Amino acid sequence: METQQILVAFGVEDLGVALGNVWRITAKKTDFYLDPADHADGFHLSIHGPSKRYPDQHRFHVKVSEKGAASVKRDGAFLVHGLDPRGYQIDGKEIAPGAFLVARVRWRWDLQRPRFREAAVSGSLPDVPENASGAWLSKKLGPNDAADLDLVVSYDEPYWPNGEASERDNSRLGPLQNSAGMWLTATSYRRAQATFPAPEGLVPALPKRGEQPNRILACGPGENAPADIYWFVETMTSRELIVASQKHW
Repeated sequence: METQQILVAFGVEDLGVALGNVWRITAKKTDFYLDPADHADGFHLSIHGPSKRYPDQHRFHVKVSEKGAASVKRDGAFLVHGLDPRGYQIDGKEIAPGAFLVARVRWRWDLQRPRFREAAVSGSLPDVPENASGAWLSKKLGPNDAADLDLVVSYDEPYWPNGEASERDNSRLGPLQNSAGMWLTATSYRRAQATFPAPEGLVPALPKRGEQPNRILACGPGENAPADIYWFVETMTSRELIVASQKHW
């Protein structure tokens, strides 16, 4: 089975650029991968299906490549983590028999705000290769809303958490299939952050008056233990906070 991909970017309709990272979802052999396209060598989320080595189980984990992380830092990006070299295991949240919510990518509304928009730009929208499909989440968010992308892995057939509603709303991405017989679907949502907050610690302070805005990606597990899903939160903070944080690492 050949490699398949989905590229997902966030933005606003009147500005044809990506705000925050462009994310790449890949199906390859018995596995699926999620990573930011510009920093793929630094870290990724792996969804491993049953294989010859592990015939009776799947495995979900986030892993950082120290070599890749060093390369990311040389490119001028700020990357710190506390992950074990063997990776961080995720159990997934079983939302239906044989279907697991594994990860959520969140773009906070602050990325679209005019006062932060210039600093939120990561680059132009990517070209979509022949083996890929693309999605641009560009609807304007309301104050304190978020655009979420939920990734679900299932056996036997693709699973969409909201059934016909997601098809009617045109919020489905995929599905992708791997050679282990697993399916991956992604569904986009617009959610109120007050009702569906990100885990504590993944939302840094916004820039204060006079501080320099800087986009940031904060990653971490959900608040249940052991971790059911893993969060990737695209948001804004200040350059001053990032510089101060570097002194502690």
